[in-house]
Amino acid sequence: LSEMKKISKLRGMQDLDPTETRKIDFIEKSFDEIVNSYGYQEVRFPILENTELFKRSVGNESDIVNKEMFTFDSRSGKTMTLRPEGTAGCMRMAIDTGLIDAGQQRLTYKGPMFRYERPQKGRSRQFQQLSIEAYGFSDSSIDLEILEISDYLFEQLSVKKKMVLEINSIGSQNDQREYSNKLKDYFTKYKKELDEDSLKRLSKNPMRILDSKNEDLKNIIKKAPNILDSISKESQENFSFIKKCLNELKIDYVENPYLVRGLDYYNDIVFEWKSNSIGSQDTVCGGGRYDSLSKIIGGREANAIGFSIGLERLSLLLEDSQIPNTKSVIVVSLEDSFFLEGMRLSSLLRETLVDYSIQYSGKDKNLKSLLKKAIKKNIDFMVIIGRKEIEDKSFTLKKLASNQELKLDNFESLIKNLK
Repeated sequence: LSEMKKISKLRGMQDLDPTETRKIDFIEKSFDEIVNSYGYQEVRFPILENTELFKRSVGNESDIVNKEMFTFDSRSGKTMTLRPEGTAGCMRMAIDTGLIDAGQQRLTYKGPMFRYERPQKGRSRQFQQLSIEAYGFSDSSIDLEILEISDYLFEQLSVKKKMVLEINSIGSQNDQREYSNKLKDYFTKYKKELDEDSLKRLSKNPMRILDSKNEDLKNIIKKAPNILDSISKESQENFSFIKKCLNELKIDYVENPYLVRGLDYYNDIVFEWKSNSIGSQDTVCGGGRYDSLSKIIGGREANAIGFSIGLERLSLLLEDSQIPNTKSVIVVSLEDSFFLEGMRLSSLLRETLVDYSIQYSGKDKNLKSLLKKAIKKNIDFMVIIGRKEIEDKSFTLKKLASNQELKLDNFESLIKNLK
């Protein structure tokens, strides 16, 4: 047979080795514990959705819909899309299953999202998100709860000092229409200086120009009308209340009047947690209110708010030293006739030491080689079963980090020395 060509992963997709997966797993467990403590319940919904869901919710003129979606036709000719974000899918699921009609809901989900973008640090074409969504809450207390959860999580993960919380209010959908007209008038004066993307946005959705990453437009954007001058009295009061409470709760924030988020369905409070420690893709968490989304995708009117965290970007902020180590044990039987004894002991150790990793060497009896491999893999303990141990019903324990060997008379002594 001629030599087969190696098959590599697709560009922008991800492979995670055990070290990286351990970090991701630690973040997910911390997230689950915190959101569960606030009463959020996990839901799951498909990775594939009807393309119309994202065109309607995210916005036909958004970069996501225009440039970044993985869209294809099924065999029946139906157009479908790999989800580029989770909020629309979660809302669609809540409408379909009747959750949206069953009173207030606190929901959480995690999983892969897909966007066709140029891969770089902190940005892959397949990426993972941790998200929460709350439905049916009309007052600002839920806005504060959502902000508090994100603050608490980043504090618990010891990454908050590397991050800044930016907040803004973009008012109601009516406020945004009025503001868009002001922006259209303003940016039309600078038509010759706008890039191709901004010119498209000028006619369809001028608020998106504020979100431009083009450095040449920064000065023009800075002088644009401030959205806070266009939002209703009610939206202003809500925003003032949120800021006052954040100050009282000692949750630091920066007010950013240019923060609009890149999706059409937002209203009132929007926020992003950013970090300058992870390169140009600096938004780690983003969210806000989206009270109109349910109606946009065919449900009844429902207040809604949520956030999503980019898991890989958050992982870049986390130091390896912050992740607690799982203690590990390898059991070695020195003769074939002790094979089942080794299996039984390994099972007993797993039942007794539930948070430990217990490996069994099986029929590999080369102690010198096993010792070398165990030290290389940073295994903490080795338990050896030889002829003498079987006869005496004893155990030989090696503490590999300190190169200490103990002869132990019984199982209880073994457990005591493994802790």
